[in-house]
Amino acid sequence: MNVFLDAQSLLGTRSGIARYVECLGSQLSKDTGVNLFLAFNQLANSIRENHVLEIKRDFHLHLINSVYPYKVIRRLCKPNFFYQMPYDILAKNKADIYHGTNFTYTPSVKAKSIITIHDLAYMRYPESTSDRIYKHHSNWVPFSARQCDQIIAVSQQTKSDIIELLNIPENKVDVVYHAAGDNFQFVPYTASILEKYNLPEKYILFVGTLEPRKNLLGLLKAFYLLKKEYSCSEKLVIVGAKGWKFTPIFEWVQEHYLEEEVIFTGFIDDEDLPGLYSAASVFVMPSIYEGFGLPLLEAMQCRTPVIGSNVSSIPEIIGEAGMLLAPDDPMAWAEGMYGIVSDSTVRETYSQLAFERSKQFTWDKAAAETKQVYEKVLGNLN
Repeated sequence: MNVFLDAQSLLGTRSGIARYVECLGSQLSKDTGVNLFLAFNQLANSIRENHVLEIKRDFHLHLINSVYPYKVIRRLCKPNFFYQMPYDILAKNKADIYHGTNFTYTPSVKAKSIITIHDLAYMRYPESTSDRIYKHHSNWVPFSARQCDQIIAVSQQTKSDIIELLNIPENKVDVVYHAAGDNFQFVPYTASILEKYNLPEKYILFVGTLEPRKNLLGLLKAFYLLKKEYSCSEKLVIVGAKGWKFTPIFEWVQEHYLEEEVIFTGFIDDEDLPGLYSAASVFVMPSIYEGFGLPLLEAMQCRTPVIGSNVSSIPEIIGEAGMLLAPDDPMAWAEGMYGIVSDSTVRETYSQLAFERSKQFTWDKAAAETKQVYEKVLGNLN
């Protein structure tokens, strides 16, 4: 089958969606039953030059160089324009499947169309969403969900949201879980990474964009109680780019004199993240909403104990392999963090549980299940 995969996310910062495209594309390219087409113009050249995708069998990956000017294509990708891969490219190569990997963008061609919806945060928590994303998603996600042939949700939580909020029939939505990349493995020697970012030997770690639904104010309140009630020596390391509505986070740190205890690293490339996960005493995800929560799984694969909120998709990922706590209970989080960082036996137990749980999520499995969705819409499956 000829599969056209929307790979525009690879052009920007290495977001969770970019990792999804990279890992899924690499895995699908190994399948002899799939001819994978993705990208064009600058993106095609970037993939070739920078080896963004580790392709095992190059002749099953086709990097499209369109006759259309790159600036024109990027204009079509902006929020108020409907995205289409040029019709002549799709027609010429007889596309069987067009897979929009980033919520929207189903082209008006005869190919069967599938979209991946990663979350519906803009509907569940509109106050925590940037104005730009809210406007774009409000215009195009419901439209694309109705127009496409099938939807891939990244968790049962996201599937439930799609059915409830977008009024989509249950049989039109399939769940395919993400996985962490193979590079996320335990790193036994982390001194050089800690030195590179000027980090202490003992710390609690958060990884994610600085935005309201990540509940970083709740985490800071819990960390403040941890220092106050238990005199804990661990510092809090927050890794991630500034997203939107992040000013209150920095103000809270200053108002509570935590500048020496809370470290903001900004965005960090994937190559250094395994070392940061591995050196952490515990990884925390206090979010009020996650479509999947990939950093959580990355930490688990690096054998790091995890604590997550007991809401949205997070319990689907952690299962019984970590602590699940109410995101609005900072004292419970303080107690949970102390219970892990203060007891090496507890920490090792959760470390092993997290690692074993992470084995249930693989890109082999995700690619196979994605291909099943392709075959279903083509009528190749009963």
